[in-house]
Amino acid sequence: MFKDEDLMKNPFQSNAKFMQYQEQSEFEKILGTLTTPAKSGIYMSRYDIRDLAAAVGVEVSIRDRKEMLKDIFIYAKQMDKLEDMLDYIINFIDYRVGQYREIIDNFPHSRDFMESWIKKAERLKALIENMKKELKMYPKDFLPPNMG
Repeated sequence: MFKDEDLMKNPFQSNAKFMQYQEQSEFEKILGTLTTPAKSGIYMSRYDIRDLAAAVGVEVSIRDRKEMLKDIFIYAKQMDKLEDMLDYIINFIDYRVGQYREIIDNFPHSRDFMESWIKKAERLKALIENMKKELKMYPKDFLPPNMG
C-alpha cells in the first residue's frame, strides 16, 4: 500500500506505526466498530456494555469500553453464550434504530442526518448477524486469534 520511501518522507509516520495498523485482527476491528459511533451508527455507553455483560451472566468493571467488550466476548465464548450476546447486541441496535426513527417522526428536518446513522446501524446489524451465522459453522472449542 505505502512504499518505504513514501513513509520516510513523513517524519511522523514510521514503518512500525504503519505496520501496527495493518496487524489489527478482525476481532479488534469488530471491537473498534462497536465502540466508534461514527462507524457503527450507535453509541454503547459503559453502562449499556455493563447491561450486556449482565445479560450474558458476567460482571465487568467499568473502564475503557473496548476493553469491557473484549472481556465480555471472551467470557461469553468460554461460557458458551456468544450467541446470546450477539442476540443482545442485535436487539440493542434495533432499539437504537427505533429511537432514531422516533426522532425522524418528531423532527422531520432531521431525516437526512438520522438516515445516515440508521444506515450505519443496519450495516452493523448485518455484520453481527453474519457473525452469528459463522458462529454456528465453527466447533464449540474454536477461538479466533487474539481472543484467547
